[in-house]
Amino acid sequence: MAENPTAPSASETTECQCQACHAWVPAWETVHVGTIEAGYREMCSCCWNKEAAGARGLDFQHVRFEPSDMPDAAGTLHRFHFLLRHLGDRLCLEAFELEHGDPAGYRFEVVGPAEIDPLDLMGRLLERMRHALARQHLVEGELGLAIAGTEVRGRIDCDPDSEVRIPTLVIDGREVTWEEFGRMLMTFEGWRFELTIKDPGDEVR
Repeated sequence: MAENPTAPSASETTECQCQACHAWVPAWETVHVGTIEAGYREMCSCCWNKEAAGARGLDFQHVRFEPSDMPDAAGTLHRFHFLLRHLGDRLCLEAFELEHGDPAGYRFEVVGPAEIDPLDLMGRLLERMRHALARQHLVEGELGLAIAGTEVRGRIDCDPDSEVRIPTLVIDGREVTWEEFGRMLMTFEGWRFELTIKDPGDEVR
């Protein structure tokens, strides 16, 4: 299986120091919390989760999951990192690739009740990831990137460097500009379409 050529090395990941336990962790694993009056601080996911659970009187044991490689429909390996976040009344588990140390590419999440076992969340998340990576929505055509069939699934994102508020899309784990996607759609000029937008934690069939 081929590895993702855009996957960055671990050295590209920026680290931040948690102001609660003073541990150094990847920047994507920190939470910026506080108020204008009391000030703000950076906390690692472990400290934040314990604080969020404690505020509700819950005994919570944080779990850190090791990165995992998973192939897509073309056999290309994608390395996923995992982040467990306590939301007070819910527990969220995210999976994402990294590009230059920041979450990018394929991104998934599942949400469950605060009392759920994180391992159960992981089982649900892995199933969702395998299901999604088994599909291929884009192919290389004679005129460049094209829609493989008549259905496209992906994520709406943004270009922080753009002066115009136009979305970018992430399809098959790759960034597609709004202009590129519009060109692909012109293959279906005159056809009808249906657009369904879902919460990141919802299952996409």
